[in-house]
Amino acid sequence: MPDDVDLAILGALVEDPRLTVSELAERAGVVRNTAQARLDRLHRDGVLGRNDRGVDIRALGFSVSAVVAISLRHAEIEEACEALADNSAVLLVEEVAGSNGDLLVRVACRSTDDLQQVVHSLLSTPGVVSTTTQVVLKTRVPFRVQPLLRAMSNRDTRDRA
Repeated sequence: MPDDVDLAILGALVEDPRLTVSELAERAGVVRNTAQARLDRLHRDGVLGRNDRGVDIRALGFSVSAVVAISLRHAEIEEACEALADNSAVLLVEEVAGSNGDLLVRVACRSTDDLQQVVHSLLSTPGVVSTTTQVVLKTRVPFRVQPLLRAMSNRDTRDRA
């Protein structure tokens, strides 16, 4: 479970992923070596991993985004997920329960014609039986972790009182 120092480091990284270790140490109120050791542990524990979410795909020309629900043959789920991971238009794949499909896939496209080609590529993915596509009109709340980190920090403070 992350402590206040971990939460301070994570919060600072969320605000500015390009901070140096020295800057992180200053914001967390620790020495540089402590900040580096914490960063190393957060990476090793999988708390900090690869994160491409800071890239604005619209600025790169991908103005059409969609969420595609995929129904599949369950015996082929691993093969399907591997193929989806190889599809450059696929941003995210989540296995779900209680939905119209078995997987929810977020895709990025340059146009609706491009979206049509991407959906056709998803349909030809091994194990995929059918798809249902919803075009994203506007992202109202982007992916974020800062409110969760703040809530964890506040809960830790309340627990100690």
